[in-house]
Amino acid sequence: MNFKATLLSALMLVSAFAVNAAFKSGKFYYEVLDEAQAMVYIATPPENADAYQNVTSTDFLTQVTHSGKTYKVVGIGPGAFASATIESGTNRIPEGYLFIDAMAFDKGGGDGSSIKLPASMQLIADNAFAGNQLHGLTVVTDNPYFAHLSIKNSDGSSIVVLTNKDKTQLLACVGGRAKTYNADGSTTYVSTIEIPEQITKIAGYAFYGNTHLTKVKLHSGITEIGDGAFHSSNLSSIDMSMLPGTCKFGVSLFSDSHNLKSAKLPEGITEIPTQMFFCCDALSSINLPAGIKAIRKQALSTTALSSVDLPESLELLDTCALQSTAISSIDLKNVKTVLNQCFSGCENLSTVIGEKVETLGGSVFSRCPMTEAPFFPVLKTTLGTPWFRCTNLVELRLPNTLESLLRNPAVGCTALNEYKVDEGGKNYVELDSCIYEIKNGKPYRLVGVPAGRFNTELYLQPGTEYIGEQAIREVPLTAIYAPADLKEIYEGSGFSKDIMTVQVLATVPPVGGGAFAQETYENGTLYVPKGSVEAYKAADGWKNFLNIVGIDVAEPGVKGDVNGDGAVDVADLNMLINAVLGAATVDTSVGDLNGDTLVDIADVNALINIILGA
Repeated sequence: MNFKATLLSALMLVSAFAVNAAFKSGKFYYEVLDEAQAMVYIATPPENADAYQNVTSTDFLTQVTHSGKTYKVVGIGPGAFASATIESGTNRIPEGYLFIDAMAFDKGGGDGSSIKLPASMQLIADNAFAGNQLHGLTVVTDNPYFAHLSIKNSDGSSIVVLTNKDKTQLLACVGGRAKTYNADGSTTYVSTIEIPEQITKIAGYAFYGNTHLTKVKLHSGITEIGDGAFHSSNLSSIDMSMLPGTCKFGVSLFSDSHNLKSAKLPEGITEIPTQMFFCCDALSSINLPAGIKAIRKQALSTTALSSVDLPESLELLDTCALQSTAISSIDLKNVKTVLNQCFSGCENLSTVIGEKVETLGGSVFSRCPMTEAPFFPVLKTTLGTPWFRCTNLVELRLPNTLESLLRNPAVGCTALNEYKVDEGGKNYVELDSCIYEIKNGKPYRLVGVPAGRFNTELYLQPGTEYIGEQAIREVPLTAIYAPADLKEIYEGSGFSKDIMTVQVLATVPPVGGGAFAQETYENGTLYVPKGSVEAYKAADGWKNFLNIVGIDVAEPGVKGDVNGDGAVDVADLNMLINAVLGAATVDTSVGDLNGDTLVDIADVNALINIILGA
């Protein structure tokens, strides 16, 4: 929300904001809010200037003069008194001040300092007093918009808070050590607040940065708690179990509350809001009531949770929802969607059960220690990949239900030696331990090569038209052989700098010749059809190769040339064996050597004889 625009609208003013550098008058700097009506507000000190010091009532001017023009002071701008020192005692803001903008008193205050708001005050940003170090915050009785309330706690302590006029909304609490004067003349500091029954809403940032508050007692009549209400607090526990399930919670409610160890949520809530407990790194206990359908972005991220019992009702784990927690195993139960980085950085996570997961985001299990990837039997869609960056992962199995796989799902898994895809899938297949997307029953896009495969030479399957994004990233290859079908290499395919042999049988240079490393261009050799050498020398990317060699290419359909490289040799034998074992596919026109319309062990024997010249 544009606070200045809201103010002008509220006052029914029509003008444009002047763009002026801040000017100084008395102790403070000012900026023009409305030039035509000669209105200014107290501004943050300019860059390299110290925060305001030793502020007292007399420093708050009602009008200032600049360049021969007199302006009326109508408010306090964003961050104006951030880290400012305010003198002890009641410091009155004068009549005529209309607003206080965002973070105006962040870390501002001082021992015994107090602010009193005038009757003219109309608008206060939700986070105007967030992080304040004031010891008192009051309002004159005739203000039509705001009031203050003295809250009496059962331990005998009391504290004054800022409220709306009818005292049903708690807007801000002092952040300094509010003193309680005891009957015997001694003083103690308030660390507890018991929200009275008349308060039904706690505004956003009401207790933001209140490091002295260790306990808050809520009640069942509270219907709303705003954004960041207890952000960066010193609470050790929070019990919300008495709140109605319809209570509206803002985002970042308890974020960065590093002393918070336990939390109780109310029955009936349907989601845990964004960043509700983000970076509550001591949080080790929380209940997840039945009925919750979603855990939103970073809601439980960077906590000390070592186990989480998800409710049967849960369907969505949002981005980073459980990132960097201490969990070692989790049953996702009925969760259908797990979004980006949900479990990223969970350094103890080794076991995941996800029988109902249909959608996975990218980097879901990045930096997890698992050796065996979880299997999602009904997985359909991937919104981003890789899912894994786990150096211990050895094998990854994909279901035949998969409909969309954008990129290599396990980039950076240096121990991974095999991909497996369940038989019967219409969209993806595993060939030679690699993942291919299939079209019309044949492989046409290379999706992923396992980084730990033992063979450093890669022969693309006949029919392959595309090498997908990150398909070969971090795979230690030394050579790659592409068939005549190749049309495009995504620039982000991720070729190793150790590749010294590149063979492409396409007569027209494929798009994406710039995907290789500089070392490959300078020291490697590109083999292409003899008649296409000049075309490659002129093509974007391919012309970077210093060594381009033309080779004879056999006509399509030459018996025994199952890999389509123009020669009949041991490489074809290896590929034919893989085809018979189900780990590769070959065209029967070149693989059916005995003419029985099948590609089987008899063809392997026939090819051996051809190679041996028998």
